[in-house]
Amino acid sequence: MARVLHTGDTHIGFRQYGLEERRADFAKAFLQIVQLARDESVAAVIHAGDLFEDRTPGAEDLLATLQGLSALKDAGIRFLGIVGNHEQRRGVQWLDLFAELGLAVHLRSDRPFELEGIPIWGLDFSGRREITPPLCEGGVLVCHQLLDAVDIDGELALEKLVRCGARFVLMGDYHEYREWRERYNNHEILITYCGSTERWALDETSPRGVSIIDLSTGRLDRRHLETRAFFYIRADEDPIQRLETSPVHGAVVVVYLASPQWTIAEIEKLGYERGALAVRIRDLRAPTESPPEPSLELEFGDIERTVTEALARKNLSPLARELDQIIRDLQIPDSNVDPEVTALLERAWRVKA
Repeated sequence: MARVLHTGDTHIGFRQYGLEERRADFAKAFLQIVQLARDESVAAVIHAGDLFEDRTPGAEDLLATLQGLSALKDAGIRFLGIVGNHEQRRGVQWLDLFAELGLAVHLRSDRPFELEGIPIWGLDFSGRREITPPLCEGGVLVCHQLLDAVDIDGELALEKLVRCGARFVLMGDYHEYREWRERYNNHEILITYCGSTERWALDETSPRGVSIIDLSTGRLDRRHLETRAFFYIRADEDPIQRLETSPVHGAVVVVYLASPQWTIAEIEKLGYERGALAVRIRDLRAPTESPPEPSLELEFGDIERTVTEALARKNLSPLARELDQIIRDLQIPDSNVDPEVTALLERAWRVKA
């Protein structure tokens, strides 16, 4: 009976909000998966891409990864993986290095890996263009792409995926758990996203977890992970009252702010006084027009204008100029700069891809 643990989007090395504690959280989640795989006595851990946050993980994150992979090898558990968009490099991939060390298998699209007689194919991230999956007759396909069933602009069509011949399609890239049971040629096909193992973005509100899948019967069981607490305050709630009466010590506090009754500064101040690890504000208030401030003549010069003029003399790309505008826009709270920059880069990356 071939039971596997399906995971992905571990994003080891992500120093979220610039915090070392969050970087450690992502590594701990991966090591928690390793222990769970050992406790469940699975035949393999199948990782569906984005093992690392980027292509240059730090030494501490490589060490945690190697410790986890070594523990799996010692337990006789295979680590089978593909490359996601975040960690993808030109030429040799990190998975290839781990394979050379005997700690992992880099799954391929042109030849399957046999796990207890079951063929398993892998498709590395193939860009944000229309994707045709390889033929995987009767086996397992592991891929890291967006399905059109979860994103209208998804590059991989669910209809095409159903016809690739695989009995199981284990996916990464989309950070929430999803499962479809389809039928094709009188066979049931399980298509599933495992979801990320830590909250990579504020809107990932559901519990983080992994899937245990029996490749003989098709049964899928979810296992939740113990992760950093995220405390959400809705737009219709009093953020001050909730912070004063709720245990938020060590948590990431997320406030959806719709009323002008409170300022961002006072919410952040109270959150940190209550011991929150981070306070993130989603400002939903309509912008208000304010009277123009009187201009000041400074003898040492207008710093903002000086910076603007200096940048104008540089041959900056349009993307770099947009980043500069976000960083220097005083209407954007400090807590929103990171999400704004991340969103801009993601949009630019999607257009380029």
